Amino acid sequence: MLATVIYQKAPDEPAPAAARPASGDKPGRLGPYRRRGGALMMLFGLLGAAVAWILQTEIGETLAAQACFPHRTALAAPQWSWLMSALDVMSIVALLIGAAGVWVAWRGWRMTRAAHPDSAPPVSDTGAGRTRFLAMAGLMLSLLFLVGLVATGLAVLLVSPCSAWR
Repeated sequence: MLATVIYQKAPDEPAPAAARPASGDKPGRLGPYRRRGGALMMLFGLLGAAVAWILQTEIGETLAAQACFPHRTALAAPQWSWLMSALDVMSIVALLIGAAGVWVAWRGWRMTRAAHPDSAPPVSDTGAGRTRFLAMAGLMLSLLFLVGLVATGLAVLLVSPCSAWR
């Protein structure tokens, strides 16, 4: 059997947790992504450098394979004269996107590192910890993939796309 209880609070009793304003409404306390930047900035900080590295390696490998090994025969030099220029530009653009991802992740981490939730937050108030965790994870991932972008860019500069690896 379901019973309905009508609750009337005394004048000096604090408001129940459901009636309190959302904790993200307090300035400088929780989740800056709720106030500015939004989830897209957090997602870019988390995955921007990784996506740039994946696209750089996949597109670069595909172009080099088509230019250096047409019809399953190896060539001494790429059949397209613009291949090295395209790979260089692609490496620079990917490096810039990766650096932007690191900057966004670092900015998000800086904004969340001073945010501390109350000692006893309501059960539904988990935004601060989640935002800080995603900002730190984004910073670490972006830095890791930025190293990968630098290494891949150096490989493009130092190794000919048609060289044999034997």
